[in-house]
Amino acid sequence: MTYQKKILIVDDNDINKLLIKKMLSKFELDMDFASNGQEAYDMILTKAYDIVLMDVHMPILSGLEATKQIRTLEDIYFKELPIIALTSCIMPTDIDEVYEYGMNDYQSKPFKIEELLEKIERLRLAK
Repeated sequence: MTYQKKILIVDDNDINKLLIKKMLSKFELDMDFASNGQEAYDMILTKAYDIVLMDVHMPILSGLEATKQIRTLEDIYFKELPIIALTSCIMPTDIDEVYEYGMNDYQSKPFKIEELLEKIERLRLAK
């Protein structure tokens, strides 16, 4: 039996979610989807994920604010959960902000699947 990595993909754009799902579908991943930071936060409280791909700019609760809330939870799992920011903003100040809010890495959109997979694997091995 193979272990499926559980991944949460958070993006308010349904087309982006569909593209990410299609790009990752050939890999053994158990994918869940959320449309904003609040949904992601609620899902993370009820299911263990190996990694989270989180859009930065979303309605209701941004990816940055959701990550900040996740990192303040008591359990060590929440402090160590790998979270990769998905962003179309790649200015140095935006990148700094991603790390300040507790995200582990970032991936600019659009992205090459190889780049994203490399980051996922690196963070998974670092756990």
